[in-house]
Amino acid sequence: MPGHDIIVVGASAGGVEALTQLVAALPENLPAVIFIVVHISRHVKSFLPDILNRKSLLPVAHATESEEIVQGHIYVAPPDYHLLVKRGYVRLVYGPKENGCRPAVDPLFRTAAKAYGRRVVGVVLSGALDDGTVGLMDVKRLGGVAIVQDPDDALFSGMPKSAIKHVDVDHILPLSSIASTLVRLAHESVTEEGATTMSSENEIEIEPDVVELNGAAMREREFGTPASLACPDCGGMLYYQDERGLLKYRCRVGHAWSAGSLVAGQSETQEQALWTAIRSLEGRGELMSQMAAKARDNNRSISAQRFEAKAQEARERADIIRKALFQAQLPTTPASAAATQDSNPNQENELTTFKIVVLVAKAGGLRVLSHILAALPGDFPAALVVVQHLDSQSSANWISDVVNRSTTLPLKLPEAGESIKPGIAYIAPPTEHLLVNPNSTFSFSQAAFVDFDRPSADLLLQSVAATFKERAIAVVLSGTGSDGALGVKAIHKMGGKVIAQDEDSCEFFEMPSAAIQTGAVDFVVPMNAIASTLIRLVMTESEE
Repeated sequence: MPGHDIIVVGASAGGVEALTQLVAALPENLPAVIFIVVHISRHVKSFLPDILNRKSLLPVAHATESEEIVQGHIYVAPPDYHLLVKRGYVRLVYGPKENGCRPAVDPLFRTAAKAYGRRVVGVVLSGALDDGTVGLMDVKRLGGVAIVQDPDDALFSGMPKSAIKHVDVDHILPLSSIASTLVRLAHESVTEEGATTMSSENEIEIEPDVVELNGAAMREREFGTPASLACPDCGGMLYYQDERGLLKYRCRVGHAWSAGSLVAGQSETQEQALWTAIRSLEGRGELMSQMAAKARDNNRSISAQRFEAKAQEARERADIIRKALFQAQLPTTPASAAATQDSNPNQENELTTFKIVVLVAKAGGLRVLSHILAALPGDFPAALVVVQHLDSQSSANWISDVVNRSTTLPLKLPEAGESIKPGIAYIAPPTEHLLVNPNSTFSFSQAAFVDFDRPSADLLLQSVAATFKERAIAVVLSGTGSDGALGVKAIHKMGGKVIAQDEDSCEFFEMPSAAIQTGAVDFVVPMNAIASTLIRLVMTESEE
C-alpha cells in the first residue's frame, strides 16, 4: 500500500525561513514527493530552489510543464505560474490569480487532493491572510491529512490561524516537529477502502481545474450568487459561495478570493485609483500651465489667466485627494522640516548629536537582520530603527525570538512621543507608519498605504533625513519591490550615508537594486560586511 507520499506545502511571508528549516530536517530517503508554493513577486527571479538546496538532502528544483513526478524530489512553483498536480505529472498554468496571487496555494492543494485523495498531506506554514484555507478543506474532504504550523511559532500567523479556524486540522505543530511527522506519515500505509484516490489508469480523467479552463468552458460554469462587488483584479462582477463556512468569491474570468484576501485586494485597488487620480490631476495642471505660458507668449493674457486658473484648480483637487490618503498627516519632508527648524532655531535637540541607522528589509530580511544586529557591539553609539514588513495579523515582537537570542543590543517597540536614544534598536510596528519628528521623537500615522506598504520605509527615511541630516545612515536589505528608494534619495540629499546589500548575498535583490539605481548609494557590500561598515561609519567618528 502507498503511504502519505504526496506532500503539498503552502507559505507566504516568512515562508522562506520556515521552508529552509523544514527541508533541512527531512531524510534523503523520504518515500514521498513534495510540492511547494510560496508567494513570490512575478517581477523578480526566484532563488528559492537554490536556497533550499543548500540545506536539503532531497533535490529541489522549479517544476516544469508536464514534468513526470519522481519520488524523493521537491518541486517548487516558479513565479507567476500556478503549480497543479495531476496523476503522475505536474502542470504549470498562467491562469487567473487566486487571492491576488499566482502561484496560489489553493490550486496546488485542491488538484493534489483530486488526483491522490488520501495519500495527500497538506501543510500550511507562515504567511499573511488566508490563502491555502479552502485548498486544505479539499485535502481533508478527500481523505488527506492537514498539518498547520503553530501560529505562535510562525513569523506570520495569518495563514495558519485561518486554516485552524475553518479546517478540522489533524496536527498543529511547531516548525521543529513538522518534518518528523511528515516522515512518519510517509511510511504509514494508506487504507484504500472508501478512498477517492485516483491512481488507476482505467479511471476517468480528473475534471480540469478552473485555472486551466478556456473562455468557452468558463462561460458555461455556474458561479454562484451575484455579490454586487467588483473584482480587484479585473473589475468584473464577483459571485459568492459559502465554502463550508468560509465565504469565497470568484469573477467570471476566474479570479478567486476569500473574504480576507478580498478586503486586502480592495484596499490596494482603492489606493491605486486614488494615486491614479492624483497623477491625472497633476498632469492636467502641468498641461494647463504650459498652455498658459504659450498664451502669454502670444500676448493672449485673458486665455493665459483662464489656463492658470484651471491649473490651480487641478492642483488643489490633487492636494485634497492626497490629504485624504494621508488622513491629514502628510509625511515630514526634508524641505519642510528644515524650514521648521530654520524658523525655530531653539528647537535643535541635543539628541541629534548621535547618529541613527535605519535598516529596511522585506522578503529574506530576517536572516540578514539577525546577522547584522548580532554582529554589532552592545556599546554601539547610535540609535537603530528596523523596518521589516509584517502582515497585519502579526506582532512586532517576532524579532525578539529571531534576533534577541544573539544580540546584546536592547530591542524596543517605540512609543508615540518617545525620545530617540543611542544604543537601542527600535522595531517599527506592523500596521502603522513610523515617523521621526524634528525634535527627535517618534510619532505614528495610520495614513493610507504608500505603494501598498505600511510601515513605509520611504516615509521613515524621509523624516529621519529631515531631522538627523548628515548623521543618518540608511541600510537597504533583501526584499521585493522598491520601498526605500525615495527615502535613500532624501538621506543622500541631506548629507547622510546609504548602504545597500549586494546581489550575491541577497535572497531578493529588488529593493537594494531599486536603491542603487537612484545613484544615492555610497556602499554596496555583502551581508557579512554590513555590520563592520556600520561600525566604521559610526564608532570611528564617535571616537574622534
